[in-house]
Amino acid sequence: MSRIFAIDLGAWSVKVVIAHGGFRQAAVDEVIERLVPPGDEPYEQRAARVLSGIVREHHLEKDTGYLAVSGAQVFVHVLEFGFKLTRKQDLEKAVGAELEGVVPVDLEDLVYACEPLPALSAPAPIVPLPGGEIAPELAGPVRGRMAAPADGMRVLTYSMRLARARELIAITAGAGSEARGLVPVAALCRLTERAPGLAGPTPIAIVDVGHEHTDVVVALGGRALYSRTFTRGGRHVTEAISKNWRLPFADAEHAKHTDGFLASTAQPATSEAWRRVHDVLITEVGPWVRELRQTLAACRAKTGATVGRVVLVGNGSRLRGLADFTAEQLGVPTTALGADAATLLGPKLAATASADGAALALAIAFDLSSGKPTYDLRQGPLAFKVDMSFITTKLTQVAVAGLVVLLFAGASAWVGLRELRKADKLLTERVAVESTELKGKPMTVKEILSEQGPGGADEASPLPKLSAFDILLEINGKMPARDKITVDITELEIRDNKVSIKASAKKPEEIDQFETAMREVKCLKDAARSNTQTAGDWINFSYTFKNECM
Repeated sequence: MSRIFAIDLGAWSVKVVIAHGGFRQAAVDEVIERLVPPGDEPYEQRAARVLSGIVREHHLEKDTGYLAVSGAQVFVHVLEFGFKLTRKQDLEKAVGAELEGVVPVDLEDLVYACEPLPALSAPAPIVPLPGGEIAPELAGPVRGRMAAPADGMRVLTYSMRLARARELIAITAGAGSEARGLVPVAALCRLTERAPGLAGPTPIAIVDVGHEHTDVVVALGGRALYSRTFTRGGRHVTEAISKNWRLPFADAEHAKHTDGFLASTAQPATSEAWRRVHDVLITEVGPWVRELRQTLAACRAKTGATVGRVVLVGNGSRLRGLADFTAEQLGVPTTALGADAATLLGPKLAATASADGAALALAIAFDLSSGKPTYDLRQGPLAFKVDMSFITTKLTQVAVAGLVVLLFAGASAWVGLRELRKADKLLTERVAVESTELKGKPMTVKEILSEQGPGGADEASPLPKLSAFDILLEINGKMPARDKITVDITELEIRDNKVSIKASAKKPEEIDQFETAMREVKCLKDAARSNTQTAGDWINFSYTFKNECM
């Protein structure tokens, strides 16, 4: 069974999701997450070694892999056109011309991918918070600028330096399996298609809280509307813990996941110790929430979409109380994957693997269910070219197999011909013996068939040349068209030696035309016409022909 796998080279760990393709969707087989060990070497070299170990261990060298590209490595723009383009080639040309003026990179040094945004028919309704109330800032008109509906179309674009794209491809090739595509974070929108709990009529913001950065993708109906990345993540919270309690970074990271806590109205601090933890963490989480609020406002200003729900994914989303704190600060219902993890992974795999940490890799695997990702930055000069060298090896094997088949076929044909010659010799001898008994001399088959009489070649065949149905078709084919003569055949009898026809016509000359036509039928000879009788406007007549074909 063909396997696909998605790679996410995170700033803290390497995530790989292995899946197999199904009918219009991919089924997840395994989720692998391994920490990148510390060291003095550049991070990407250490991450590449981890990836190489995963590739070898799970034998992924010959399978199809795609690499996730974080938002920090790309330029993201929402472009607006006053017209609509339906052809992909025309859209890419128009986008390329626009990007040349807004991206600080020459177009020939850039790779990009684009997709039209789905149309928003009406402003999204406000979804109440879990307690039933609506946040005060959302109860009235939405604050900030809101983009008006586009006259033409809006397009979400991801672009990247060509040199950086080559570096990423080289990393995967060095790890043992070259990535066939570079997929940006827009793939996160695919999670809403696979998890019923994430579906809904309002735009959803999927927030991937990473170690160094946070990627935000606003999605509607499984399609990306907006994307933004800001440089705040789990590392900043870990550093705050390390600084306040003077812990080594690794211990602070462990403490964040075991004892980290953010207080909110839904989950208040129950002791002074928890309040102290909240006060330390809020120094970093507070700016993080403000960045998220600005991202949602920018989405409204660029696309006109108002987010009705926030879903937290990524390893940073495991911070206790983060979802309730975010919901309280934004006034928008906020949840983690929670129960939807079992839907994404399956009950058995969900018990042992983390769906939130590998959310981006999971989303890419789901995006590949249609055969190719929606956004792929491996375009133009980087387009994946399938290595056809294996065909040379296969052709040699096929040629050898074909030669063996020909040898066996030739041997079989020679044996069969030899048997036929033996049978022919035996039959010739039997014919000679039996002809001697009957004719008094030995004869060949050809000599017997050439003789006149019973069994001779000149004996007439007992089968008729034509059947009655064939003769009927011949008569019908020779009949003149209805616009030339008006003849109504009332009776037709076809016997083995004659054909009798009774008919009626309007004029005497039509009877002559009928007779002329019947003489052209090759089986009918010696026409004999009976006396005609007039009956009103019609002239009744009959013919008898000799049948020479039965």
